[in-house]
Amino acid sequence: MVDYAILGDGRLARHFSHYFNLLGISHDCWARNDGSSFNTLDLADTEQRLRATVATAERVLLLVSDQAIASLLKQYPFLLDHDLIHCSGALSMSGIAGAHPLMTFAGELYDLQTYQSVPFILEKGQDFKHLFPQLPNPNFSISSEDKPSYHAMCVMAGNFTQILWKAVSEHFVQQFELPAESLTPYLRQVVVNFSQIPDSALTGPLVRNDVETLEHHLKALEGNPMQALYRAFVSFYQGGEQQSSTWRSIAP
Repeated sequence: MVDYAILGDGRLARHFSHYFNLLGISHDCWARNDGSSFNTLDLADTEQRLRATVATAERVLLLVSDQAIASLLKQYPFLLDHDLIHCSGALSMSGIAGAHPLMTFAGELYDLQTYQSVPFILEKGQDFKHLFPQLPNPNFSISSEDKPSYHAMCVMAGNFTQILWKAVSEHFVQQFELPAESLTPYLRQVVVNFSQIPDSALTGPLVRNDVETLEHHLKALEGNPMQALYRAFVSFYQGGEQQSSTWRSIAP
């Protein structure tokens, strides 16, 4: 059995702790905030509590923000005497294993099946079964040089869609006086289609090469910042220099 210490009390730390609890994996938790309910040990002194938390741990998970990892290690250098793991998607740190869970972690905790389906992305040369021998999760490796690009792709796929959907939802409510939930079945099916038939899930005027409809859309969006986004997606879809002359007439 491998015992863990989880440092941090944000969403990821709480999800990891819940996942470990579901699997019966022994772990203690520590947070810088003395009053945090996430702290396993009831000690007044922050450093003393941290030393006690990691004392018997075979692996220490640094589940704090990317910016806080270096300062945490500088403030508590004795942590470097332990096997450390961070879960940053972008960072590569010498002497610290990186295992990025490719998942979005909301405030609500998930069930065991969801946690076990999460892929972990490691740096080449690292062994997932060494880091997490009790986890059955799928895992893959990329080069450390590719991590910033990989994480940028994750942010675009997961966060940019949220920004767009939120903006569209607000227009539905404020401009068209439609309930926000009227979008839900459409967006849910978009996700299902992409997961099941990614090569043919796209629909609409882009696929049909319906230039007239696209021009109407762009005209309707005049004065709206989303017009530039619409143009950008048209340009991106058509592949930049591979655009036809027809598309060039409406793309920037």
